[in-house]
Formats: sequence, C-alpha cells, structure tokens
Amino acid sequence: MVKFGLPVSKIQGMLPDKKQKDNSMRCSFIALVLSFYPMTLTAAELSIAGRGEFYLSQTPDSEPYARPWWQKGTGQLAQQKQFSAGPQYLVSRLDTDSAWSAQLHAQWHRAPEAGFGITEGWLQYSPLPWSGYRFRSRIGYFYPSLSLENTDIAWTSPYSSNFSAANSWIAEEIKARGVEISLSRPGRFFHTEHSHQAVVGLFQGNDPAGSLLAWRGFAIHPYQTALGERVDFARYLSIGPGSAIPNQPSWVEPNRELDRRTGYYLGWHWLYQQTELRLYHYDNKADPLVLTNQYGWRSKFTNLALQHQWTEQLRLVAQWLRGDTQMGADVVKADYQAWFLLVNYQANDWQGTVRYDHFWVKDRDQTPADDNNGDGDSWTLRLAYPLTEQLSSALEYSIVSSSQANRAQWAGWPVEFSQRSLRFTLTYQFAL
Repeated sequence: MVKFGLPVSKIQGMLPDKKQKDNSMRCSFIALVLSFYPMTLTAAELSIAGRGEFYLSQTPDSEPYARPWWQKGTGQLAQQKQFSAGPQYLVSRLDTDSAWSAQLHAQWHRAPEAGFGITEGWLQYSPLPWSGYRFRSRIGYFYPSLSLENTDIAWTSPYSSNFSAANSWIAEEIKARGVEISLSRPGRFFHTEHSHQAVVGLFQGNDPAGSLLAWRGFAIHPYQTALGERVDFARYLSIGPGSAIPNQPSWVEPNRELDRRTGYYLGWHWLYQQTELRLYHYDNKADPLVLTNQYGWRSKFTNLALQHQWTEQLRLVAQWLRGDTQMGADVVKADYQAWFLLVNYQANDWQGTVRYDHFWVKDRDQTPADDNNGDGDSWTLRLAYPLTEQLSSALEYSIVSSSQANRAQWAGWPVEFSQRSLRFTLTYQFAL
C-alpha cells in the first residue's frame, strides 16, 4: 500500500491519456470522483491489485457460423487462438481518513474490441454504524451487486475463467452511471444469526441493453464490456438497410444514454449462518421508440442468487434470471431466462468446479422475418492447482449446445450446433 496526500492537479496528471470513442462516457466518473477531493482528501492510502490470465486452447472452429459474435459469427462460446492472453485487470482503491473512498477498475483485453478500458469506477461514502445499522452509498459506474459467482477481484469469478450465461450477459450489457444506497442490519449487533441489507439504485446510460439477447442470445465467455466499448455481432439479414429492421446496426454500445429517463433496481441481501441469498429487480425504463443511431430497449428482469457452504470443502452457488425486453412498437419483443447451478469442491490445494447452465429467449413480436427464438445449455468443468501464492494453473472444459432460429437466415447454416473449448490457463494475481 502507498500512503500519500496529493492535490487534485497531481492526481489528474497521473491519469493516462487515451483515445476514446465517447470521452464523456468513459471519463465522467473520474471527474466526479476528483470533484470530491478538495472536501475529503487530506491523507489517503492507495492500494493496487491486479489479475490476468494466459492460456493454451484447442483450435477454434473454422466454420463461419461457429465463429464468435465479435468476428461476425453466430457462435455462443468464446474461442480464440491456440495461445493467447485473456483479460488483464488492474484495480486501484483509495481510502481516506474520512468516510469517503474511491475505486477504479481498468482492463486490457483482445475481444470483443482489443484495447484498454475502464469497467467500473465509483466514489463511496461509508460512515460509522448508527445504532447497529450501517449506511453506504456510492456514485459512479458499477454493476449491481446481484452476483454470487463474480465475487473475485474486478468482478471476475474465483470458480472459472468463463462466466455463467447470466453473468456473461450482465458483464456485457448491465452497467450504467448512477447512485446506489444501501442499509444493512448486521445480525451480530442484534443478537441474531440473520443479517439483512436493502439496496436501491438509480441510473442512466443503459438504454440499448437487450440487443445481444435478441439476436445472438446468451453466451459463455470471460469478457467485460468497457465503458464506451462497442460489441459487434453477426450481420443478420433481418437487420440493416433494406431489411425488416433497417435502422438496427449489427453492434451495440450498451452504456449509451438515449432518452434521459432514469432506471432503477431494488435489492435485498439475506445472510444466515452458511447461506446467503440476493434478490434483485432491475428496470432500465428505456423508451423503446427512441432511435439515436441505436434503439432504446425497455429491459427489465428479476434475479435471484444463492450461495450455501455445505461443508468446509463443498460450496453450492446458483442463480436464476428472468425478464423481458422490447424495442420499437413491438418490432422486437422477447422474454428471456438463464439459470445455473455450480458446485465447488476444495481438497487441500486442489479446487474442482462443475457448473451447468440453461438459457432461452422466446420471440413475442410481430416481425416474422426476424425470429429471435433460441435456447441452449452448457457444462463447464474446471480443475485448478496453485503453483505459487501469486500464480495458479487450471484446466477448463466448456461445451455449449444451442439452437438459434435466426441462423437459418443464411443458406446452409445450421440452426443447432455444439461448441467445445479446452483450455490450460495460467492465472496471476498481485496486491501492492
């Protein structure tokens, strides 16, 4: 850890210059955080941590339809070269001698777009407990805390390289600029084993969320979308100029604000002995009739996550997500659902994980030329072993079997197919 007391001008000089598609979107939270320093920063403690991975994998499928979405294919499993670098993350946290703190998550990855970006950044206010109750608030860009799978550094998973289908989609499309407040009732202060936390979030900048589910469907991968990043998908014949949906591009920038409406989410956390549960409802309140290079998508869902520590070695994690999305006057309208069950077992230094995913999207609109129906399931198996305190190795196998009706838009492309991935991964972590 590094202790320092710096004026705002010095901190601004430490920020890297970089080319950005939407400078205001990627950096507005930095300006927001810096604006509080004159009030709060007298002395501070800076901690830095990082995580990244490198892997050897099987040769990706060569058929055009099986290529991943960022290569304009319709595959739903992330596949790259035989030897490649996975996402690399850097986390910095600034703790002051007051109730204020700040956190920034940066990444570099090769896909969907190669380059450096910011995945999360927020300013947090955490005063001392009052009569046993704890109040927290944060403002910036961040994920709602709805996942019990992605609990490691920089919203990664301690269980596998590839996230579940539900959390892979959240990593792509569910993040926005907003404010969140929470009130906790820790059980130990009230002589009970039950702890509760209520969460309320208000946000903007997540209006196109739902685009990927409508055409590509759910997917299995380890990628988080950086602020302002574009996610490409296949150029389906039902979208683009001269098609049934002429104004829809074959890409999405999920963190865009299109209609100035404010979305919200509500959450409840419950902890009892070795069991934890999180229940959330999310609604971006987007206007589906808005069109500004991209359509607004009214997307809402309910999410339930569960974790239970069965024994010292055995842990169970599960998640269920269900919702609906609409674009235009019923131009695209669909229900969606994804759930998974994960079992993690630790024996000495070895760690084994098995996860099963099931997901579907049901078309409910009146656009017959654009069939958005799809479903599938996936198995992920991982065996990990630490080499040092900072370096670990793992062998991970994933298989995704899916059916997407819109693949039939291309002659000879199969509606149903399976993809497999076998990876040997080296993962490093450090903390300063």
